[in-house]
Amino acid sequence: MAKQEDVFKKIVSHAKEYGFVFPSSEIYDGLGAVYDYAQNGVELKNNIKRYWWEAMTLLHENIVGIDSRTRLPRLRRR
Repeated sequence: MAKQEDVFKKIVSHAKEYGFVFPSSEIYDGLGAVYDYAQNGVELKNNIKRYWWEAMTLLHENIVGIDSRTRLPRLRRR
């Protein structure tokens, strides 16, 4: 368990150092372990999202991508 924590601390430190995330709690003295995306983190997130969208929708002829809110049936009141 301690080894996993060390690996996680190294990954977070690397992500902070290279501009992927920054700790929002240090800026506003708020919650600990809360991070916001930095400039490189936003680019990485958008690239992953775009790659996933292309792999799941655009590369298959029988799949159509829809980006919408969830529609639930309206409850009828009696």
